[in-house]
Amino acid sequence: MKRTLIASAVAALVSLSSAAYADVVKFGIIAPFSGPFAVWGTQFKDAVDAFQKLNGKSVNGHEIQVIWRDEGAGDASKSRQFAEELVLREKVNVLGGFALTPDALAVAEVISESKTPTIILNAATSIVTRKSPYFIRVSMTVAQYISPLGGWATQNGIKSAYVMVSDYAPGHDAEGEFISGFEKGGGKIVGKDRIPLNVTDYAPYMERALQSKADGLFIFSPAGAPSVAMVREFERRGLKTAGMKLMGSGEMQEIFLPSFGDSIIGAISSTHYTESNQRPENVAFRKVLNEVTGKDTVPDMASIAAWDAMGLVYSTVKSLGPKFTGDQAIDFMKNQTINSPRGPVKFDPKERDIIQNVYVREVKKVDGKLINVDISTTEGVRDPWKDNNPNAK
Repeated sequence: MKRTLIASAVAALVSLSSAAYADVVKFGIIAPFSGPFAVWGTQFKDAVDAFQKLNGKSVNGHEIQVIWRDEGAGDASKSRQFAEELVLREKVNVLGGFALTPDALAVAEVISESKTPTIILNAATSIVTRKSPYFIRVSMTVAQYISPLGGWATQNGIKSAYVMVSDYAPGHDAEGEFISGFEKGGGKIVGKDRIPLNVTDYAPYMERALQSKADGLFIFSPAGAPSVAMVREFERRGLKTAGMKLMGSGEMQEIFLPSFGDSIIGAISSTHYTESNQRPENVAFRKVLNEVTGKDTVPDMASIAAWDAMGLVYSTVKSLGPKFTGDQAIDFMKNQTINSPRGPVKFDPKERDIIQNVYVREVKKVDGKLINVDISTTEGVRDPWKDNNPNAK
């Protein structure tokens, strides 16, 4: 009896000691849950919930608490406001999110002054990570995932192209990278348009593309309601019937394919994550994602970025403990390799930007379902813009 009491007392002391040294590590994520880009917030959150279901909500006894803020319809001033609140009031250890480039740029000064490690979950303009030494990106850059597409097009019978992009920094990056690869392969650009972000009527632009009689149309638009409207107009205005090949990137993610029906079959896209890939990591990821949402959820580039960001946070806490400086966290993160559901991932330690495979895919109907199927893989792609602009800031 006495021995049992002593054992119980020791167990209680061990429990109290563990509790005393347990800390909460806070990861603040700023993302749109309302407005035209609300799908980004939903996909981020579902993936975070799935990650914590599979891996638990603590690391070595330290709780990992995720704090969300809704930035709405791409309001950069609100992103900065939330960043200040999360850093100063909530005292987050790590910041993240940012669906659009202006949102990330708006917080650069805040994170630099506070030395808060910040994981970019989208915001795909190349220069972003150079705006603060505390940025690290787990998503992609536009130049990176568009880079193989122009060359692929010329090698596959597309000799002339019309280019149509949203008029903001990532759109400009996409335009430049596609044109560069296409012209290097001997292709000819017969026309191009930059469309203001507030435009919802794409008919005049598609009509100009149709009249150009190009072999292909390359498009780029922020993924969500705008990109769905753009792709629908391609079909509505008869460009596919005229024999024009549709090429893009995130516009053809599997999550959006049911919005188009069979008219989207044959469309080509270039990106860093093919949702239907059979890597064991992706199979496991999709399984737990379905368990969390209670339905057959289709992951996308937002999902995979949030999943891998959580992995970075967990591995940082596992290696450094719950109390780390921004410099310690960034130094650790930028030297990691990730066996991601998308494929192998590592980082350029100087730029703190991602290096990963890029896949050219074609929309096909398989077992009655529209999916993307890889038709070409370029391994270990760096951000070409940074390589071509080593001193740009």
